Amino acid sequence: MFDPKIAWQAPTSRDTRFDGVFFVGVTSTGIYSRPICPVKAPQLKNCLFFGSAEAAEKAHFRPCLRCRPELAPGNAPVDYPHRVDDRLIQRIEEGMLEEREGLEAIAAEFCLSLRQLRRIVQQKLKQTRRMLLAKQLLTETSLPVTQVAYASGFSSLRRFNDVFQARYRMTPSALCKGASAPSPGSQRRQRDAAPRLSAALRLGCDAGLFTDSRD
Repeated sequence: MFDPKIAWQAPTSRDTRFDGVFFVGVTSTGIYSRPICPVKAPQLKNCLFFGSAEAAEKAHFRPCLRCRPELAPGNAPVDYPHRVDDRLIQRIEEGMLEEREGLEAIAAEFCLSLRQLRRIVQQKLKQTRRMLLAKQLLTETSLPVTQVAYASGFSSLRRFNDVFQARYRMTPSALCKGASAPSPGSQRRQRDAAPRLSAALRLGCDAGLFTDSRD
């Protein structure tokens, strides 16, 4: 039903397009999970793929406690940040974001405190700033992807690749290759890659992008 080598790419990149399409059973642990599960991706040799949570449980796999695959995609705690994003956008469009009552309503909907809600929002804004800085460096300089990752505030190249692909549906390298031919002005900027890297690092520090090594 599923080509294991192809299906395995989803949990390794946490590709949201496959969330709910299939589930991953890990034979070494007896647990099944969603492709977007935040835990470390299992080895291909230990994976079985199922078209439904019911099929995985019939094969005697237990649901993961992190991504809660037995719940419909979007209803597990791991999905809260994405759902909070959607609700915040709705509140912005309604002109209610600045009202304390609006924020309290969102927090109550997800059984969160205002402090927890603000933490989610701050984390999302931080990641957005990192992504914008990374895109600028990838398209306007000749910096290697590894240097772009660290200059943008990520603690590892793998984490950078995962977040970038999930956000833009492409790899950082693909963005570099897809960039238009450099103009004389951009060629001059590329020769100044080292100063730009230093400036990016200062910008990242000023914006607080390096305060959480988990991202």
